[in-house]
Amino acid sequence: MSSLSGPDQPAPPGWRSHQHVQRFVTPAPRDRVWAWLNDPATFTDTQIPPWRVEFLGGGFAEGVVTTHHGPGLHLPGVLGEIREGESRDLQYLYGAYAISFRLLRPTRLWIGVADAPGGTAVELRIDAHVHPRLLRLWAFSQRLFWRRFESWTARATAA
Repeated sequence: MSSLSGPDQPAPPGWRSHQHVQRFVTPAPRDRVWAWLNDPATFTDTQIPPWRVEFLGGGFAEGVVTTHHGPGLHLPGVLGEIREGESRDLQYLYGAYAISFRLLRPTRLWIGVADAPGGTAVELRIDAHVHPRLLRLWAFSQRLFWRRFESWTARATAA
């Protein structure tokens, strides 16, 4: 990727790079979990207005442009490498932000799945450049937000 997109973006002077990793096992087969994670409706149909997710040029395919936007959120990105049934990489473009461009700049959302005892292991990695004053708040908010994703995944992929 170029230096203007994804995790290769330069951090503003004095900012910290942060990676939140969330891992969990959901009690569903990997093909069902992967299908749900790669259905645009999973993300477009669950948004509470005025937030919205859009895909330009298709669903989950390499090169598709996507954006997640609403008050205090602007996450334009391009889907990078997708390994069918294994992982996908969403590279956020320069200009992506949460709360304010001067405070939080997400750069990447990577999601992977693998077979695990009792179901499917899911791993999410969210990379961001964070103003030092918000580092603790950002880390805490990511733990809270993505914990909800675990129960959402289990409910949506239950037999």
